[in-house]
Amino acid sequence: MAATYAAPALPGLRPGPWARSASGRKVTGRPRTAPQSRPAPTGLRMTRRGRLVILAVALLVVLLPGAWRAMATAQIEGPTTVAVTVAPGDTLWGIAAAIDPGADPRALIAEIRELNGLTQSGLVPGQVLVVPAA
Repeated sequence: MAATYAAPALPGLRPGPWARSASGRKVTGRPRTAPQSRPAPTGLRMTRRGRLVILAVALLVVLLPGAWRAMATAQIEGPTTVAVTVAPGDTLWGIAAAIDPGADPRALIAEIRELNGLTQSGLVPGQVLVVPAA
């Protein structure tokens, strides 16, 4: 087979179907070269999930110390209680009125019942009640 001469490609012109290289292959519009690898990206590209993780960590760093301080303060400033021994003739109303004389004793009675697990209003002399301190 005789080798045909391929004319050099001119800019803007594509070789026709008759053009063949010295090895006998068809000449196409662009020369065959080894595939080139892409250059490494220079900027940081983050996915949506990555941005959300960064945001969550930042929020934890900012909010966690404040929440921790609030919990510690709540534990320190928690309600204090005192123990009261029931005398003969004492009632929950009288004990609540003695603890906070200027307030309505009904809310304090409910709190005393909750603290001591009382279901009935009857008290026994000598019984020890836990009541909120004034």
